[in-house]
Amino acid sequence: MKKILKNSGVAVSLALVPALSSAEMYWSDNSITVLHGSDYYNVSHAFGDPNKDLEITTLTLEHASGHDWGDVFFFMDRHHGKGAAGDFNETYAELSPRLSLSNLTGQTLSVGPMKDVFLAMTYEMGSTSTGFSQDNYLYGIGFSWDVPGFAFLKTNISYSVNDNVKDDIQLNVGYGVPFSLGEVDFMFDGYIDWSSAESDHASDFHFNPQLRVDVGKFVGITKSKLEVGFEYSYWNNKYGVKSSDTESAFSAIMKYHL
Repeated sequence: MKKILKNSGVAVSLALVPALSSAEMYWSDNSITVLHGSDYYNVSHAFGDPNKDLEITTLTLEHASGHDWGDVFFFMDRHHGKGAAGDFNETYAELSPRLSLSNLTGQTLSVGPMKDVFLAMTYEMGSTSTGFSQDNYLYGIGFSWDVPGFAFLKTNISYSVNDNVKDDIQLNVGYGVPFSLGEVDFMFDGYIDWSSAESDHASDFHFNPQLRVDVGKFVGITKSKLEVGFEYSYWNNKYGVKSSDTESAFSAIMKYHL
């Protein structure tokens, strides 16, 4: 079953390439982010690894865009960390296209604050210098919401076909709230992830908001946007490892929109 779902996902993606190549793009955003912080827990992905209070520097490449067929989000993290057990590196990436059912059916599916319904897919991949690697595939249904004050609010509920642990159910929420104080522009955004407990792993919950201020216009950057701020990571049962230790870590962040 797991192999069938993986192969089906690849086949669907290849079948969509001709249609997507002629699609219209409504908007896009590309950015580079540098983040640094400490107090991270178990970042090496080695289940049961006692590493705590890890210091992590992360470089992130990110793309988000909206199209007449739906939307897509991609990011890749490169982590460089050090802790009591030594130094380590990790690469992690996600590709998340969503296909609009309004577009596919020709029917408007908006109801109240719900703007659209999507077929949602996500491919997760990661590897670390400790020897851990993973390729996970998520299939589900997504929604976009029109809520006052939010630049975007998206939710997905998916069945996750996991590489190293039993398959589970995942709920993902992504949000962005821009606001201004005088001439200073802020963005409060981030995501919430939850996965179900299975026989070999616990349910985990990750709340990961960022608060950034646009400083570009104050330093002469007008065509692009330069933001600085901080990120907070609250992660209970990180990676599904049942633990009394919950990650609670702040990091400084600088993000440049290309």
